[in-house]
Amino acid sequence: MHENFLDEIMHLNGRGSKGITCLCGGVLPQFWCYDCHGTQMFCHECTLLNHVYHPLHRIELSVRVQLGHNPGERCYNPHPSAGDDFMVIRLDGIHEIALDFCGCASAQVQYRQLLCMWWYPATISEPRTAATFMVLQHFHILSFKSKVSAYKFYHSLARHTDNSGLVAIRDQYSAFMRMIRQWGNLKQLARGGRGHDPAGINATAKGELAVLCPMCPQPSKNLPPDWEKEPLFIRWKYALFVAIDANFRLKHKAVSSDAADPSLNAGWAYFVQEGAYKSYLADWLAATGVRTINCARHDTKLPNGVGDLQKGEWYINMDYIMCSALLIFAMSMINISYDIACQWHKRLWTWMETMPDRLSTPHESPLI
Repeated sequence: MHENFLDEIMHLNGRGSKGITCLCGGVLPQFWCYDCHGTQMFCHECTLLNHVYHPLHRIELSVRVQLGHNPGERCYNPHPSAGDDFMVIRLDGIHEIALDFCGCASAQVQYRQLLCMWWYPATISEPRTAATFMVLQHFHILSFKSKVSAYKFYHSLARHTDNSGLVAIRDQYSAFMRMIRQWGNLKQLARGGRGHDPAGINATAKGELAVLCPMCPQPSKNLPPDWEKEPLFIRWKYALFVAIDANFRLKHKAVSSDAADPSLNAGWAYFVQEGAYKSYLADWLAATGVRTINCARHDTKLPNGVGDLQKGEWYINMDYIMCSALLIFAMSMINISYDIACQWHKRLWTWMETMPDRLSTPHESPLI
């Protein structure tokens, strides 16, 4: 299902199957409106005509919407949504509409019919709520720049729909939270190039979706050929500088489980792979803080360099996360900055020998 959503989003980003003729009969239509209902493309003249009365495109959606066909086309086997009561979350408010899914022989599954209209379904099983791609994209950017919470954003849309308090608006906040979480993950996968890999999402390598520090030394990317053969008095400038830090304010209550609320990244970005990490920790479950491995020069998080803490700042957490973060760097010299390095370094290599084989660091590697 993960793969299907990403495929549909990548399909919508191109011309896809939007047609080669305009409704007026013109060839090679070039214009498509993000706010208009449907994915039909139009010629220049038809586009101007369609938007004479919609300069800002603030349209009430109190109509019956037919999916699976271009606007104006008749569906001979419409299937009303469950309860014949559908909700769409848009930038101009939360709309309750009547919606028919297409039940023709060639019809796609219901959630794909919504995706084809640039509406993101809250569930894949009999969806009754969707959010437009535009509102998800808007909140995604807004949350980074203004730090606004999803709760305040959603309820501001509800107030925008009706601020009198006289009209009862169904609360779809939990559905919106689910959609925005999935949206962020899908955008991360798309920007990481996973939508164009024939091997699919599950072939994503550990840490592949993380943004690497462009200034840190990366063999075959920004280091000269045969850099490792340079004499030590020259090779020192290719050393990797990392810093270790912890945040004890980022707490997480054990209110769910991995089965009920699984991770969408699975070690593909900054956090370590949760299953392997918890297996290593064995007896600890609740998170009481976060440990990170950063580029000491530019404060950039390293791939697989973030992990939860349990009951304080245990060396076992820090050792695992550090080895996981340094795994992708084939550096012969690493400088590590840590506020308790005077204690930690004394048994460093003893602890390194307890690491799983896939995280083991050669003893001859000069860690400074």
